[in-house]
Amino acid sequence: MNSILTRLIWLGILMLMLQALPAFSASFVTTAVADTSIYQNHPDDNLGGTTLVSGTNNQYSDSRALFRFDVSALPANAVVTSVQVSLYVTRQPDPDQHGGPVNSDFSLYRALQNWTEGTGSAVTGSPATTGDTTWNDLHYNTTGANWSTPGGQIGTDFANVPSATTSIGNVGLYLWGSSPGLVADVQSWLSSPSTNYGFALISDSENVAGTARRFASREQPGGGIPAPTLTVTYQTAPEPHKHLLILVGLCAAITRRRTSRRLSA
Repeated sequence: MNSILTRLIWLGILMLMLQALPAFSASFVTTAVADTSIYQNHPDDNLGGTTLVSGTNNQYSDSRALFRFDVSALPANAVVTSVQVSLYVTRQPDPDQHGGPVNSDFSLYRALQNWTEGTGSAVTGSPATTGDTTWNDLHYNTTGANWSTPGGQIGTDFANVPSATTSIGNVGLYLWGSSPGLVADVQSWLSSPSTNYGFALISDSENVAGTARRFASREQPGGGIPAPTLTVTYQTAPEPHKHLLILVGLCAAITRRRTSRRLSA
């Protein structure tokens, strides 16, 4: 019995050591798998194949950008600890026209509707085809789910509060740093992939002329200009229940072996 007890003690110590191992930390970086924009002045056009646009131009026309990331490559047991989104501003309003550009904060809102990218091109897009997302229609020329109001509505089509906010001015790269909201978004998409509709990018000073900005899309990177990018830091911890099963199995094997020896003696 002393031999069995000694082995059990050592196995228990081993299990505790395994449980005490630090969680494994890693990073995951991906670019948008779908992106588009909706444009108030062209409410039935789709911009899925051109640059993204968000904010209000100098004709007081609002626009909003939508983009989505695929996080299915993350481990199923990943615990998300940090999330960062980056977008590159490629163009701002002409400083010599209509008062020029106006800086504003831009917020990321978790999208709550399943939008469609489409392939519309040109600066303001092109006429939508069936199913494309536009300012007027969540899915053009189809029945079923639609925007609560043209352009989508915060609190219904998009989350009630932003997940992250950053101030945008001149052309260049901008980061939405990690926040509890962004971490919760990605963790929820990992747990429930069917709810991953990505983000809507909306200016906090919407309806203020000159806040509009053009952003690189997944179709428009190049020359050192990146597409919308998501960076996730996560941890995967050892699973104690597996260690416990191993311990139970080893204990059972030792007991059977001891019993077999006594019976054969």
